[in-house]
Amino acid sequence: MKTEIQKSAKSQVEIKCEVSAEEFQIFRERAVLKLGENVEVEGFRKGKAPKEMIEKMLGQEVILKEASQECVRDNYLKVVKEQNLEPLGQPEISILKMALNNPFEFKATVAVLPAITIADYKEIASKIKKREVKVTEEEIEKLRQEKERQEREKLRQEILSKIADASKMAIPEVLIDSEKNRMMTTIKEQVPQMLGIGFEEYLKKINKTEQEIFVSFEPEAQKRIKNSLVLREIQKREKFDISEKELTDEMIEVAKHNPNLDKNQLRDYTESVLNNEKTFEYLEGLLKQ
Repeated sequence: MKTEIQKSAKSQVEIKCEVSAEEFQIFRERAVLKLGENVEVEGFRKGKAPKEMIEKMLGQEVILKEASQECVRDNYLKVVKEQNLEPLGQPEISILKMALNNPFEFKATVAVLPAITIADYKEIASKIKKREVKVTEEEIEKLRQEKERQEREKLRQEILSKIADASKMAIPEVLIDSEKNRMMTTIKEQVPQMLGIGFEEYLKKINKTEQEIFVSFEPEAQKRIKNSLVLREIQKREKFDISEKELTDEMIEVAKHNPNLDKNQLRDYTESVLNNEKTFEYLEGLLKQ
């Protein structure tokens, strides 16, 4: 198989593949066998008719279509794995050449996670001075802890934002739209709960359309994605260790608050939470005292 890969703006990747006629014939044979399982020919058990008869009944167009789908799927996944690509969603497939006893060519276009030219996060974090939390004598312990939690969260976001602002990345539109859709879903859920009115009534009160709100989410969506990608990149570079016991113990706690997660979702979510926490703790360790 010959492969040509081109990267374009916004982390779009175009993969062109040419599969030899001999290799494509293998996919054609598989297609005949697969499609033939459901072919009934008088005088033969279902799916047991001679291959020539099955091909004649099915027709070359049907066989080639099935073969092309199998060929695209297998070779696209092979290229993705070999090139260490991280696709976002399903690719857009275009068949460039498909004919009997000829090479098969196709093109796959897909958005991938962007490469990040990350800033010197160690230096940036080390220049941010840790602030002392001041409380009055009248404030109770619970309030002090809450203030410390809030200040810690603000500090973490400050570190992350400064690193993200100093880093370079081309964010795919598919990521931005996905985040904006999540934000829209959240506001639609929160309006009735917090304001006691329907979303349509809310739009009338603020004199805006749903599309205007959706567009307004753009800056915040970009910020969230940049921060998320920076966190992910630091985790890849620093390779924080999470013991199985640490993961199991945390999964028990997470499950109490997220009973609807299945086992695989629970593990992935918990691992993400622990990785994020370790990343922030690492960055906090670089702060000025």
